[in-house]
Amino acid sequence: MAKLNSIGAKPVGQLDQIFNSEDTSEVSLSSEESLAAVAFVAAQSNSPDTDADILESVLWESEIFAEYSEDDMSAMLKKLSGISSQDGVGALFNTACKSIPDELVLDAFAVSVAMFVVDGEVSDKYQHFLQEFQQALGLEDEEAQEIIEEVIVAYSESDEEVSDFDAALYQSPEGNFTVPIPVDPQQGGKIDEQEGSVTFSDDFGVLLKIDYFPIGGDEVAEFIESVGEAAYLSSFLNNFIDGAILGTFPHSKLLHAESLENEEAYFAVVDIPGGATISVPKNLSPVTRMNVYRGFLSFIAQGVCYTISSQIVDREADEERSLESEVEVIMDKILDFIETIEFAEPV
Repeated sequence: MAKLNSIGAKPVGQLDQIFNSEDTSEVSLSSEESLAAVAFVAAQSNSPDTDADILESVLWESEIFAEYSEDDMSAMLKKLSGISSQDGVGALFNTACKSIPDELVLDAFAVSVAMFVVDGEVSDKYQHFLQEFQQALGLEDEEAQEIIEEVIVAYSESDEEVSDFDAALYQSPEGNFTVPIPVDPQQGGKIDEQEGSVTFSDDFGVLLKIDYFPIGGDEVAEFIESVGEAAYLSSFLNNFIDGAILGTFPHSKLLHAESLENEEAYFAVVDIPGGATISVPKNLSPVTRMNVYRGFLSFIAQGVCYTISSQIVDREADEERSLESEVEVIMDKILDFIETIEFAEPV
């Protein structure tokens, strides 16, 4: 394997302008940053098919970045983005080539390959790119092919784990509901369990949250009966949103609220600027929290009051879609999720 202190062969095709560049950056890179920079170039070269969300997820799966916090990862990607913007992608790649140790070159190629594995294979449209990239990294055909096969096998094993994860059910500690786990661990799927709530989320903006509390005591039951369930749910959800959202996120505002008579529920949508659960935007730009519409739907089932919430991230991408359409989309998301929940009386 060639030492990466020069570009060597001059590849042709879509990567000419990167790999034929003689520019370098004055900004120094650590070994880990050099590896990430190589993958960054691979991602940017294939944009918009590959974006920062995928790059960040793949980097975190590598043991090399196991100790990185979210802030560490965000700062590193911001640094690489800054070099790319100021000095050019070719300069970033050349600088990474000069800085990366021999023992990390294979890892850099493996991380790059991992971004393009879909359904247990690398699609044909990436084959030529990976061959050019391999040559630029100084890898022989045999060792490059071996890495590709190892990555595909590793992701096939991950797919099997995902299938098991998808088939698993989450059961609340009180036994009042069960639900199929709706997130994929390969995409950063997480389960955050707190007293009276559970949140399912991932690195791509999925958020499905269940808040719940038992309605106990004759006084509460009599109050609901006296004011009506619709009025109770309206008051309950408005108070919930005031405390959990409007009082927490600056500049957030209630956009829509309505009683759903057919569902015996109350539904609301809140605009939360910078309130998304993910912070890395597309196209490898500097890290910021995305804007979000978050929907909430409250109802009573088996003596328990539930609030189910979900979100639509980065709504600027759908500027032509009306508020009414946004409301309908997020309502459908929540109702579809509720269909998967099996409710029971608390134990």
